[in-house]
Formats: sequence, structure tokens, C-alpha cells
Amino acid sequence: MTYRKTWFDYVLWAVYAGLCVMLLAFVGNDMYAFYVGEELAVLGAFLPFPLLLCLYPAIRQSSQALRKRHHLSDHFCAITESLVVSVSFVFGTILRIKNGLIMASIHESGYTFRSGDYYELAKVRTGGSVFSFPHGIDDLFVNCLRVFLSFLGNSVSAACLFQVFLQVAVMVFAYLAVRKAAGRFAACTVLLTLAFSYSFNHDVGVIAPECLLTALFLAGLYLVISFVKASLAGRLFCGGLPGAFLLGAVLGFLCYLEAGCAVLFLFLAGLFTGKPAADGGKKRQIGRLLIVIAGGLAGFFGAIAEDAFLGGVVFYQGLLRWADIFFSLDMERMRLLDVIWCQDYLLFEALFLMAAFVVFAFIKKGREQEFSLWFLPCIFVTPVFLMDFSVAGFGNIALFFWSVMAGLGMKNAIFGGQSGFVREEIGKINASVPGLPETEAPEEPAQEKPRFIENPLPLPKKHVKRTMDYDYKVSEEDMHYDVEIAEEDDFDHSDQ
Repeated sequence: MTYRKTWFDYVLWAVYAGLCVMLLAFVGNDMYAFYVGEELAVLGAFLPFPLLLCLYPAIRQSSQALRKRHHLSDHFCAITESLVVSVSFVFGTILRIKNGLIMASIHESGYTFRSGDYYELAKVRTGGSVFSFPHGIDDLFVNCLRVFLSFLGNSVSAACLFQVFLQVAVMVFAYLAVRKAAGRFAACTVLLTLAFSYSFNHDVGVIAPECLLTALFLAGLYLVISFVKASLAGRLFCGGLPGAFLLGAVLGFLCYLEAGCAVLFLFLAGLFTGKPAADGGKKRQIGRLLIVIAGGLAGFFGAIAEDAFLGGVVFYQGLLRWADIFFSLDMERMRLLDVIWCQDYLLFEALFLMAAFVVFAFIKKGREQEFSLWFLPCIFVTPVFLMDFSVAGFGNIALFFWSVMAGLGMKNAIFGGQSGFVREEIGKINASVPGLPETEAPEEPAQEKPRFIENPLPLPKKHVKRTMDYDYKVSEEDMHYDVEIAEEDDFDHSDQ
């Protein structure tokens, strides 16, 4: 999908560039301190920037040189995409099962899991009371895990297998959503990052609802992107009022589970910045946006009402309890520097470098681009890298967003300047044809003036005003034109 560049995109671009500088300096400092030493660790904060300034033009120039010699067909790109998807899902699943078995054996030897109380509460017991959490995502996770354990039995291995299932679901929804919104290259980049990064793999052994939240968030993202594309294409049901209300209800329920899921509403900006394939005015898109918001309010307050009814309290008390959970800065719940692990310093340095390529690509792009829709959500989730106050954890979602930006940055670095390359190729083809001047094709073909066919018919003569007169003059006494008719004459002369 491509989107029109607006003035607000320049503001977001400036904020995004500042975040790239901050994250590159932060990871560079920590990586230098981890691999080299604490002394002169400040030097590591400046090392990524010369690398960035040299790496982007080198990748761009080398890729253009390769494209001049070798043409990448659609068949080759499809085969490469299939290979990446197969390797990511097969080996990523095997790696997760291996890590899950290792963590299960460690748990059985006496090691206590972080957030292991979820597993204890999810165990299937005969005649035992069911504990209910005060917030929805934890309660939903325990119930889903209990259903899973009812089939496989009470064991940590089964709980880890449930986490493997959730992470594979995350990979599926991430690939589908990014493939639909940003193309195959960015989708493959996100898939490889989620499949083999330690920051995402280590959650297999942590029995906590973060993976469930990530899967639900990405499923909601896929629904939002599908709705935006269907609305721009002019589809009546999926992109019309029924689809808008159903989407809003799903997003409202996700916001009830975790308040941070409100970020998904930001992707509805694509209704106004996207390229419509069918005729549709802004009033129609505004109406659909309002329907989505109305559905979101219905889904959110409906979930609050159901929660309050099951808890035996009135609606107002249920709403206050929800707000107290999600909007109170609980220091015990805060996760400080919980996303970037020392085992993944190189990965995050590479991700932030490739994501910084978007800063240069934004300047070179014209009025249409494919990454403006991701700026604002990425900016909102970036503070999670430093501190996270969410109930379930937003670290995996932050990793997902920056993987998308890394894929888009790398895509623009490799495939950028495609229009100039095409013009150059057209110029070479024209030069090889005899009789044509050896000039490059202009950026925009010159518009020739229309040449009309000469009218073969005689043109009408110009009208000249003339005074009409006659040669024969009639005297006044002879000018008698009135005929005298009797009053009783009925003009019936049939008897004559």
C-alpha cells in the first residue's frame, strides 16, 4: 500500500529521526560496555553514526549496480519469499520446541519461573475454586491455558507448548499484516526477526500473557489493514458500514484487555492518506471512521459491563477498577530495560541501523510512500524499550514495529531509485533502435499541442445586415386587405 505524504508526516519524520539517534546511541553504548568494557563506553554511543552514513549509500549504490546487470523477476522474488517463509516457520518452530523442553526440564529441577503463578492457577483441578484476575488479559490467558492443559495434562512441558503455539500464531499474523500493508520484503524481514531473535524466543519459558497479547494485537492489526484496503477498494461489506462496526467492536474489546491496543486506531489514518481504487469522497471515509469509533465504544463498554456483572459490582465501579489498573503508575509492575537483551545487542543494532534508512528514504521519496502509516504507532510504542507499565507487556510489540521499520528502510535502500533506473533502461532501448535520437527518456513526456483536421466543407459567410425593399410600389388607396364578413356567416358553404 502506498500513502500520500502530508505536512504532518514531516513532523513525525523529525520525531522518528530523533528516536533513531537516541536508540542507536543507547545500544551502541551498552554494546561497547558489554563487549569491550565500561571504560570509554561513551565512545560506543558515537560509533553507529559513521557506520550509518557509510552503510546507506554503499547499499544503495551497490544494489543499483547489481540491478543494471541482473534483473530480478517476479518468479525469483516469489521463490525467495517462499524459501524465507518456510525456513522461518520450520526452523523457528523447532527452535522454540527445543527451548521449551529445556526450560521445562529446568523447572522440574526446582527452578521457579518468572510469573510462574499463571501456571499454578491454570492447573486443572477437580472440585477446586477458579481464581479470577481483576483485569481481562490475565484472566483470558489463564482460561486459555487451562483449556490447553485439559487436553495435554498438567505439566510445564504442555504450558511451554502452549507458548510455542502462541508464538507461531504471532509469526503468522505478523507476516500477513505486514505483507498486506508494506510488501513482501518487509514481511520477510519481520518474520526472520521474530523467528530467530533471542528477545522473542526466551518468552517460551515464561508462562505469562505477553505472547497472547501480542497474537491478539497482531490479529487486530491484520483486521485494521484489511478493512482499510477494502474501504479504499470500495467493497461494500468488508470495507463498508457493517465491516466498520465489527472492526470497532473487536478493537474496543482489545482495548479492554490492554489499554495500549488503542494504538491500532492510528492505522485508520490510511483511510485518508491511502490511494483509493474506487471513487469515494472524504465524507464517506469520515463516516466509516465514526462508525469504527462507535463500534469501539460499544465493544469496550460492553466488555466493562460484562466484567462488572460477573464481578457483582455496578458498571461505574467496574469502569473505575479498570481505569485504576491501567492508568496507575505501579512501580512493582514497571519493566525497566526489559526488551533489549545483551544476547541480542547485535540484532538490535542492525535493526536500528536499517530502520534509520527510512530517515534518508523519506527525503528521497516523492509524494507517495509506503512507510508514513507506521511512523506514529512506532513512536508511541518506542518508550517500551526503556520502561513498560503495561499489564501484560508490550516488549514484543515494540520489537515488531521496529522490525517493520527496518524492513522498510532496507527495502528503500536496495530498491530505491527504481524509476531512474527504468528511465535509463528506456533511454538505452531507444538508442539501440535505428532512426531514433540517442537521448535518454525524459522524466515526463512532453505534451504536444493537438493538431486539428482541416474542415473540407465551405465555411458560412459573415452575415451582413441589409434593408429589404421592392421595386413595385402600391398606392395607399389600393392597399385594402380586409375582407368584410357578415355576422351570421358560419363559413358553411357545402350547399353552394
